[in-house]
Amino acid sequence: MNQALQELLSLAPAEKERRGLVFTAAEIAGQPGLWPTTYERFASFLPELRPFLEQFLAHPRKSAVLCGAGTSEYVGYCIEGLLRRGLGVPVNTVSTTALVVNPQDLFVPGHATLLVSFARSGSSPESLGAVRIAEGLADPVYHLILTANAQGELAREAAALKRARLLSLDPRTNDRSLAMTSAFSNLVVAGQALAHSGSFSQYERLFARIVEAGVRLLERAPDALASLARSDFDRAVFLGDGAHFGTAIESRLKLQEMTGGAVMCAYDTFPGLRHGPEAVIGERTLVVAFLSEDPFARRYELDLLAELRAKRIGQAVLAVAGQAGEASGLADVCVEYDPEGRLGLPAEYAPPVQVIAGQLLALFRSLALGLKPDNPSEAGVIHRVVEGVKVYDPAAFRSQQVFRVLAGR
Repeated sequence: MNQALQELLSLAPAEKERRGLVFTAAEIAGQPGLWPTTYERFASFLPELRPFLEQFLAHPRKSAVLCGAGTSEYVGYCIEGLLRRGLGVPVNTVSTTALVVNPQDLFVPGHATLLVSFARSGSSPESLGAVRIAEGLADPVYHLILTANAQGELAREAAALKRARLLSLDPRTNDRSLAMTSAFSNLVVAGQALAHSGSFSQYERLFARIVEAGVRLLERAPDALASLARSDFDRAVFLGDGAHFGTAIESRLKLQEMTGGAVMCAYDTFPGLRHGPEAVIGERTLVVAFLSEDPFARRYELDLLAELRAKRIGQAVLAVAGQAGEASGLADVCVEYDPEGRLGLPAEYAPPVQVIAGQLLALFRSLALGLKPDNPSEAGVIHRVVEGVKVYDPAAFRSQQVFRVLAGR
């Protein structure tokens, strides 16, 4: 592990408390060590899960919806493609914050829905409201709840649902920091395993490489990212394609959260940046490129990086990849976790690994700005669990024109 991160982990307890580092650095650093617990729990869950999925898949018309609020939503973007191929059904990611407002856009009567709910605390009003709304509107609906908190409201709700299965992760994945880090990567690992529920031996062969890649990134990346975080960028744009679109969105949120909004962030695909968003790149903008290991996708990504260099816009470009290859001549800083190409981790399995670079960048930038990463929102604008939200029952409102609260206060 590089010196910059090791120094934070080695601080005395009183100093960690003073600097707001009791949880965040350790939760980021501990992720590869917790991924095997998620793998093992999922493997034990398979005998219960497979008949449940078979019942859902037996319906002639069916689709899956991946949902969560904030970071939990972005888990879905990292695994959508894998799940489409693994389950052989249409799969879409929808924020619970959108679902509770317009549920009629998602559920079709007589069309079987697998609603996969991702949650850290499981106490977000929208997450709880989403499953209750689906239970009333979708017929039939199959609930699969994946959460880092076995004691959360969402986990307890599973027992009251008609068709539901619950997988609770290791309690250590339930991050105590404001920013969700370990819960995110472990939920992505669980989602990858779900995509292989019918071919688990294939995931077993890949999983060891995922863990090793995570360990190697933590060994190689922190010093370079700590140095970059000390530069004076006040904007950042995160880019990712395929599964790394989710990596980009989540990393954007982490940097914005941990800097208390001092660094404003955007995200897009590599080709999408040209269609307007490129305008946000100024002289103090950092561009973060999560590169795909797929050579076809990489060609588009390299073209965009070459364009940025030719236009001479932005303060710096950070590239994150197993192997940087040609990107090493187009980026100012490269973070590689498989420079020799020994692991050969396919692109769709790399989000839990590459997102660690985004988390570390956010951690070090927060410290460089004099903030406390465990709770960077000094004014208390954002909280670990969203508060003060009411979720209303759409069925009650449409039939009686009344507002019946389904979740929240």
